[in-house]
Amino acid sequence: MSVLFSLLMIVVGVVIVLVLITLHELGHFLFAKWSKAYVFEFSIGFGPRLFTIKTKETWYSVRILPLGGFVSIASDFSPPPNGREEEFATIPDERKIDYAVKWKKALFILAGPIVNLFIAFILIMSVFLSNGYKPNDMNSNGQIFAKDSVALKIIQELEPNLESDAQNIVLTGIQIKWNEDLKKEKDFTSTKYSIMVQEVSDYLSETNKLIKTEPDFFSSISLAFSYQQIDKYTQKVNGEIKDTGLKEVDQDILENWKNQKVMRIGIQPPHKYFKNNWSAFGYSFVETWNQAISLIKGLGSFFTGHFNAISGPLGMFNTSGATTSVKTNYALYIAGISANLFMLNMLPFPPLDGFKFWEALIEWITKKEMNTKLKTIVYIVGAIFLLGLMIIVTIKDIII
Repeated sequence: MSVLFSLLMIVVGVVIVLVLITLHELGHFLFAKWSKAYVFEFSIGFGPRLFTIKTKETWYSVRILPLGGFVSIASDFSPPPNGREEEFATIPDERKIDYAVKWKKALFILAGPIVNLFIAFILIMSVFLSNGYKPNDMNSNGQIFAKDSVALKIIQELEPNLESDAQNIVLTGIQIKWNEDLKKEKDFTSTKYSIMVQEVSDYLSETNKLIKTEPDFFSSISLAFSYQQIDKYTQKVNGEIKDTGLKEVDQDILENWKNQKVMRIGIQPPHKYFKNNWSAFGYSFVETWNQAISLIKGLGSFFTGHFNAISGPLGMFNTSGATTSVKTNYALYIAGISANLFMLNMLPFPPLDGFKFWEALIEWITKKEMNTKLKTIVYIVGAIFLLGLMIIVTIKDIII
């Protein structure tokens, strides 16, 4: 991966996170507006303002540091923005967040994380619904595999008890990887085997069996066949396929391949495993929660010595480059980040939304407000801890 590409992926990663955090803050903002709270500012980023759109009440700003955003709401516990002190003096108490009824205050806090969870769910559901298949349907993205196809016959040979209608193995295509485009005069469009050019990457395991295709097909190429039962979209077959022989025996091939690298052909394990849309829709809830809870598991592993269990912004942005080649993987990658942002913000740790939610809930139950001075100290200590953790994780991403 080139340095330029790595830098590009970092930029892409920054944009993704910035958009997700902006949508998070938009959730807070919209609920604040709905509840009639007085919103001073909706800002994308931190630091000095690059530009600001001013309306009668709310300022919409873009700031120089693309590290998130914030919503500034009138409150007796925080000073108004510079230059708006006189305006603050005219705001009635019912429009300040401090005097909002507790359930509205709690929903305002939850609005941001809920937006991130909703985004994750929509992305996961979209991928699952688009990748579903009908029972006994061997069609996949226009690639037709009949029940008497060579690939299915080979599976049955390896697994004698497998019926042709079984749904635990579904073929998604014959994939080809080569270093240069193969130029040929033959027209293969009338064959029942659909060929597509696509990088195999890491989907194939070590070759289980080498076969020769029928003489009237690709007699010059041996086929590396591999399959595995797949029950989860993120499951991939480990390993690499073996190099297979390529002999120049057909004079209709226009290019001399004698000194070229070996062509490798394989059958990709299936992405399609939902029997119907309802199944895909239902499992979208499960997978969204799995993605969210993975942050808790990662933090637990991190604090027990498994330092690669979580990544900071740098590690996350570098990871984005590995997913750009597959659109569905990239969508799921973004969904995972959004679900993690939901869970991160819901941690009961100051100054995160989760702590504020429990704070509001406890105050509602006890009918007592938390001491302002104590609240300030707790928030500062929590912010310092989170910043320190972020620095440690970023250093880890650079070193490890």
